[in-house]
Amino acid sequence: MHKYGPVIKMLSLVTQIGITMLTSVFLCMAIGLWIDKHFSTNLFLLFLILGIMGGIRGVYSLIHNILEQEDMEEKDER
Repeated sequence: MHKYGPVIKMLSLVTQIGITMLTSVFLCMAIGLWIDKHFSTNLFLLFLILGIMGGIRGVYSLIHNILEQEDMEEKDER
């Protein structure tokens, strides 16, 4: 099981990235559609762009934290 550790770790990272991106985009899309439906506005595109930007920010933060943890683990091994 130990030899598959890095593969499982990368697979979980890819899954987390996908879920983070999709969740923020779909949540903002749903909010934009709901606002458009109830208030007769055209804010869907704005909320879609905000969702994409939020997803990118979330993915960046996730990757940044993972890289910091790996750097700390390397320093501890030395």
